[in-house]
Amino acid sequence: MRVLLKEGADKATAAGILVLPQEIETTFETLSGEGVPGGGVVAEADYSTVAQAVNAGARDRAAQTITPKMLLKQVEWMARALSPYEIGSKIGLHITGHGWALDASEAKRIDRAEGLSEGDTIAVGPTISPKRFMNARGRVISVNDESALVELEAGDRDRLHRATGKEQAKHVSFPLVCVEKVEQS
Repeated sequence: MRVLLKEGADKATAAGILVLPQEIETTFETLSGEGVPGGGVVAEADYSTVAQAVNAGARDRAAQTITPKMLLKQVEWMARALSPYEIGSKIGLHITGHGWALDASEAKRIDRAEGLSEGDTIAVGPTISPKRFMNARGRVISVNDESALVELEAGDRDRLHRATGKEQAKHVSFPLVCVEKVEQS
């Protein structure tokens, strides 16, 4: 599971995993409630370690009304938000007029379509919009700097037709950030 660790932390603990602001509104917080100025570093941790850290963080926040369930929801949201970035990328918090947003200006995105060429098989990932295309597979017809023209598999075209009631085009263009090369078996 992807987590954001406080800079200098080497383990996923209640004092090291960062979540969005709960009490302090301008900085990240650790699971245990400590405000952390600046940002953190994307890391990978196993789910059981994260669950233990969440429970410890909730115990540390005993005087507050934040439950383990609320903290786990924050960690899971953060894991989804961090999924496009490589391990070791720096992520900050940017204050906006309506709250905050993640600042990924120093982060490096994972190139899931690296080495993609004509004839390769791809799968469409969860970052696609509209979501009905998620998990669709197909063969690459052409690739440019930003997108890939894909011939969808017949089964996926049928699934999309059943879901929408509309005929699905055989060839669809997808942004490269939404596709992943699939090794053929």
